[in-house]
Amino acid sequence: MTIKSARVTAYAAPYDEPITNGLYTYTHTQIVVVELETRSGIVGLGWTHGGKIVYEALREIAQLVVGQPLNTERIWKLIYQPKLFGRRGLETRAQSAVDIAVWDAIGKECGRSVHQMLGGYRDTVPAYIAGGYYGKGKGLDGLQKEVSDKAAKGAKAIKMKIGAVPLDEDFARVDAVIEAVGPGVSVLTDANNAYNRLDALKMARFLEERGCFWFEEPLSPEDNAGAADLVRRTDIPIALGENEYTITGFRDLITAGAADVLNADAQILGGITEWQKCAHYADANHIPVAPHGDQEIHVHLVAAVPNGLIVEYYDNSLNRLKDAMFHQQLEVNADGSISAPTRPGLGFDLNHAALEKFKVES
Repeated sequence: MTIKSARVTAYAAPYDEPITNGLYTYTHTQIVVVELETRSGIVGLGWTHGGKIVYEALREIAQLVVGQPLNTERIWKLIYQPKLFGRRGLETRAQSAVDIAVWDAIGKECGRSVHQMLGGYRDTVPAYIAGGYYGKGKGLDGLQKEVSDKAAKGAKAIKMKIGAVPLDEDFARVDAVIEAVGPGVSVLTDANNAYNRLDALKMARFLEERGCFWFEEPLSPEDNAGAADLVRRTDIPIALGENEYTITGFRDLITAGAADVLNADAQILGGITEWQKCAHYADANHIPVAPHGDQEIHVHLVAAVPNGLIVEYYDNSLNRLKDAMFHQQLEVNADGSISAPTRPGLGFDLNHAALEKFKVES
């Protein structure tokens, strides 16, 4: 169980039209993959989202683990070097991908799935389908059709974006989504850090009147005090953590009382090793975890812990590489849940042939 080699590849797939959330516009899905091959021929797969900076960091960091045994804590300490790679940022995404690949390799070596190795608390978890971005010419009719189509796939929860337009326009968008999906489907909202404190409070009060599931990232990720104030002053659950890193970052979020739900993302914060620590610390503080990020990884993690709340699900309209990336596919069940694969490791094998046309670096 020693790592013999590391291979890093970057892929990108364009959207038909750029998509926009509260602050950012995206033209492509960009994913960087690391494959760690062990001396026994097992290949551990890890990946994260990002472009050239993440790719170059991952190329350097992945070479550090060649020759190392599959010991998660030893490898994590080896690759987390703040003076060389920074404490928090895109390099941490690269570290995350390496750690994820280590866990995948261990599972394949041992013949157990990651969710079983981490605790196996349950086998299926609730899921929400992400969407509701802003798009050129989309309008309320286009938004309603999009979310209705997602609900028709069996989703019992849908997430939409807010924050890029004046409050009154977003109030109308939220009402349109609630009308389109109908009763029995929860609506989650995500501002991607777009609001100031005054507008965030106005939006929070509107959302709590509508009974929305949560209000995600209302403020800058640097404003824990403002988020804590929202938690105290409103009843809509405040969800944070997509832009936080390492157990110390989540310790600070929890200490500040800044979140009702933690969106800890193993592809960002430092990998599965660090995610597990964040989830257990949150559990000790009676806080649920609902990760941001790819379902193929996070279904294992939410299924493993007792405080796992719900998993984000990207279909191919958001993750343009989803249908090409793996030989296996993870779909939403008829009851709106998704099931943790029982195949060894993460349970997904890279489809190199289908991905070849999307390759941008190797």
